[in-house]
Amino acid sequence: YAIQMVGVATAPGDTDFRRDDWTQVVDGPILYPELPWERTCIEAPSIIIKDNKMYMFYAGAFGNSPQQVGVAVSEDGVNWERIFDEPFMPSGGEGDWNESESGHPHIFLDDDGKSYLFYQGNNDMGKTWYITNEEVFWDNGTPYRGKN
Repeated sequence: YAIQMVGVATAPGDTDFRRDDWTQVVDGPILYPELPWERTCIEAPSIIIKDNKMYMFYAGAFGNSPQQVGVAVSEDGVNWERIFDEPFMPSGGEGDWNESESGHPHIFLDDDGKSYLFYQGNNDMGKTWYITNEEVFWDNGTPYRGKN
């Protein structure tokens, strides 16, 4: 129980989430902490579909160690490839509101086609929490921060 990773399972669309409704798709993780900044944890995946591909925004490292946000892409939901070796949304610098973490992401695709990354942060090792969002832009299937 020292390493946290992400697996994949399926269930019928009309499930009431009973244990018997779930089928494990692969015998092992679909995303495992490998990069130095991910440390020993991949958690809190949030996925959107753009251009027939799935984009997973995930938290790397346990909260406040610091946790940061990464991105992986998949065409089938089972085989994932990281887009970046560095965090997409890093924690802040000393004194910043998110110095201790930028984590637990949720990617949201609005009706107008714009994407927003919601995430939490703090600068006091988890005594308080702040939630914010930032628009995510896209260039040929690669998400980026900042304006066009």
